[in-house]
This record gives sequence, structure tokens and C-alpha cells, in this order.
Amino acid sequence: MNQLTITNQVPAERTWLESIKIELAHLNPLSNWSIWRVPNNLLAVNKDAYGPHIISIGPLHHGEQNVLAMEVHKLHYMLSLLARTPDPAKSLDECGKAILRFDKHIRACYAEPIDKYKENDLAKMLLVDGCFILELFLRFSMADLRLQDDPVFNTSWMVLTLRRDLALLENQIPFFALEWLFKLTVKPSAIGQSLPTLPELAFDFFKSSLYINRGTLAVSRRIVPHLLGLIHNCYLPFSSRPNPRGRGGWEFIHCSSVLLEAGIEFERDTTSSLFDLKFENGVFKIPPLRIHDSTVSLFQNLIAYEQRFHGGQQYITSYFLLMDRLIDTPNDVELLVQRRIIENDFGGWEDVSAFFNSICKQIVLQDFYYAGICEDVNAYYNKQWYRYKADFRRDHCKNPWAIISLVAGFVLLSFTALQTVYSVLAYYK
Repeated sequence: MNQLTITNQVPAERTWLESIKIELAHLNPLSNWSIWRVPNNLLAVNKDAYGPHIISIGPLHHGEQNVLAMEVHKLHYMLSLLARTPDPAKSLDECGKAILRFDKHIRACYAEPIDKYKENDLAKMLLVDGCFILELFLRFSMADLRLQDDPVFNTSWMVLTLRRDLALLENQIPFFALEWLFKLTVKPSAIGQSLPTLPELAFDFFKSSLYINRGTLAVSRRIVPHLLGLIHNCYLPFSSRPNPRGRGGWEFIHCSSVLLEAGIEFERDTTSSLFDLKFENGVFKIPPLRIHDSTVSLFQNLIAYEQRFHGGQQYITSYFLLMDRLIDTPNDVELLVQRRIIENDFGGWEDVSAFFNSICKQIVLQDFYYAGICEDVNAYYNKQWYRYKADFRRDHCKNPWAIISLVAGFVLLSFTALQTVYSVLAYYK
């Protein structure tokens, strides 16, 4: 049986069939994709969360007007990085050859073709961007490497904005390219102190936005496709699943204020994992979550990454879907802030409520990580005894005066009952 022959040769007169053969020859395997455009349905909800503000990394936003000012700073950072090597010219040559050698593998990481960039152009872009990232991480972790006239660290908002832009799904380059540049340019002898690993440097740079500790780096030893993937790995729970129930369908829970009225209490948990939620004996234990401007964009890009990446559990999407159910109004935000579960550096309670109510719009979730917990909460909520007890506490024990009135009424009722008993006994005597 004749096999379909795929060739890269373009004939003088290209027919429609031959053009298909060429397209087939240039297809990248789906399994290699790790960098995608954000889907239009998510952009429609909050487009600003997914685009860079001051810097482009990689080809998807390269050359856009709002990021051009950073190009000269990239070159200055690259120069400083190479200047600490024994032979800067040789190091630059080695780095360039390494990037060129991986051209095919780099292109395979992008879901959309980047054929408009020739090999040399793409290599130059990734070389400059990669060296800038490495030098940025080094200067952030080692203050003595910073220059006096460095605008990045001398301008209060620059590091915050760079931290935001480097965590965008559309602003990534393959992590293996960064690792090769790190191996070729960063030497302990040149730094003059113990040298952290590249994941440790990246973690130090992002950690103030993550609300996680260094212990989570053990989880991040998994395969890392890019910087956003490293952050995603740091957030993953230590156990694969808190409750195996719920596959094939689940019930959502009521908002936190309604659950509180039904007798369910909320407590801040001290676990190191953001996803380690527990429900035991009517108490919902939730680790603290800090909300501020930079985390809004970060979490939306992590959710977009999970929407595109089909190789694992959608932990972050599941978490925010659950929080969206717990937070329906500003009153729910107030309750969780009072319980120190939410640390609000973002705005008013209305702003936080709007954030949670919109973050999972247009989201598709196939396997809800917290289905079992929701089943337990609903089962507790639907038990009449707990409802009656909660109503009693709400109506009669809400303040000291109500309790005193309740006790006084009980005492008065007891005396009345005793008086009735004595009267009856006296009558029969």
C-alpha cells in the first residue's frame, strides 16, 4: 500500500493538495505545546489580565508599542550577565549556538506557528529575553549585584510590574532554554557566594505574590515547561486528591453567610498548602489567601493555563470555583476577612466579591477537586438538628443580653413549674 509522502519541497506551481502536504510537514506534536494564546472567551471577561504592561518575553507580544521601552534595559542586563563570565565574547557565542541548536524544540512549544521569525531572529529574541530574566533573578536575590543607576530596582513599581508580566501565559519562553543559558553564564566563582538553583532563584523572585513557602519547591521538581508552569507546580497540593467522591457530577454549596446561619463555622487553617481545605464536625477549615493587584492577574493566568493544559488535575480552577460559591456578596467577604481566611490588599469588600464572582466565568471544569468536601458540607447543612441548633444560637445567643434574658426566662419558667407542682401536691393533701 502506497504511503503518503510528505515533503518540504515547494513546487513552482503549488496545488491545493501540495500546500496541505507542506502544512502537515510543519505540524508540531500536540503533546509538546505548553505556551498558548489565551482563549477569546477568557479575554472577553478581563482582557487586561493577560497582556504585558511593560515587557514582552518570547514571540507572542514581541514588538508591541507598549513594551518597546524595555528592550534597551534587556540589553544592559544581558551585558552585565555576560561580563561576569571569564570570556564574555565566548559565552555569548556559546549561548547563541545553544539557542540555535534547539530551534525546532523551541518552536514546538508554541501552539501557534511562529514562522514569521527566522531561526536567527528567534534565537536573538530568546537569547536577549533569557539573559534578562536570569540577570533580573540574580539582582533580586543578591542585592550587591545591583547597579546604582538601575532603573528597575530604583523605581518602586518596576519589580512589581515585571513580576506580573513574567507570569503571563502569553509571555513565556521554554524553561529548558533558560536552564541552558543559566548553565553557560552563571558561575559560582563569578557570583562570589553559594549559587541557588534556577528554580530557587525564580521562586525567590515570585514568592511575595504566591503566599507559599520554600517547602513547596519539593513539589516544583516536576517537569517545568516555563516560569508560569513553575509557579503552578508550587501551588499543587501534596496529596493528589482530598476526597475521591464526586466524579461524574457534583453539587455546589451555599455561600458562607448562609452556611454560617446553618451552624457551619469557618476557621483559618495553618497548613502550608493553599488547597488543603478540610470540613470536619461542622467546621470548614480554609488556608489563608492574600488578594492584591498582582495576584488577580496571576490567578487568572494560572486558570487559563489549566484550561489549555490537559495533562493534569485542575486544582486552581477547582479552588476558585469553590471560593466563588462561598463568596456571593460583600457580606461573605466580610465574614471570611473577619475569620482571617482572606487577607484583603485589593480594595473594598465589593471589589473582592466582584473578583471572585468573575474569575471563573467562561470556565470549563471536567473534574471538580472539592466534590467530596461539597458533599460533606451539603449533608451537614441538610440535617435538621443542626439547622434548629443554629437557629437557636442565632435568635437567642447572639449577645450577652440575649443570653441573660434566655437564662432569666428559663429560671422564671422553672419557678413557675415548681410552684404549679407544689400547688397540686398541696391540693391533694
